[in-house]
Amino acid sequence: MEKARIILALDSLVDKEFLREASTYVHGIKIGLPLTLRAGVDGVKELVKGIDADEVIIDFKLADIGSIMIKIASELDFADSFISHSFMGKLGALDELKDFLDTKEKKLYLVGAMSHPGWNDSLNSYTASVIKEVDPYGIVAPATRGDIISKFKKEFPDKVIISPGLGTQGAKYGEAICHGSSFEIIGRSVFLSSSPLKALNEIIEKQREEVLHCKGTKTGE
Repeated sequence: MEKARIILALDSLVDKEFLREASTYVHGIKIGLPLTLRAGVDGVKELVKGIDADEVIIDFKLADIGSIMIKIASELDFADSFISHSFMGKLGALDELKDFLDTKEKKLYLVGAMSHPGWNDSLNSYTASVIKEVDPYGIVAPATRGDIISKFKKEFPDKVIISPGLGTQGAKYGEAICHGSSFEIIGRSVFLSSSPLKALNEIIEKQREEVLHCKGTKTGE
């Protein structure tokens, strides 16, 4: 069965058996700082050990000089990918991180824009310029702002775009993909449910229905 275009966001402790089963349905797992502070690095390693996810992403939104970000990434070498802010710029920061991750065959995502109401769109042209300079594997763009996703997709058609902001923050499942995202990031809508696996399967179905609908609309079907 083809996996859903979903990345599960883990910001608190979850049952490993649930995670093991859920990982067979979704593309990836995103590890947040709150979970890591509570479980510890070794605890997170144990949690993700043996799961069927295609990608484990560390989302600490790294934001420092290069040497510090490299030290952080080095402690989390079980991960496939890392998310960093863009605002630090390239020289002495993201260039060093990108070079380090390349040598380790790890991926870098840069934040293009965020999903909360306080994000200032005037920053988008700057983050886009940094993304162009650094050439990361992918971009984080908000599901709550389909227009922003579309702009990043148009400017960076070959980049993988991952999008938070579904469900709890208001975006409809599947909408981000319809605007150009590769994967949608889902967290609280699953883990705050009394039946997380049932909630995940319902979200997967809603995502598929929305994507089929928007593809049909665009092709005139």
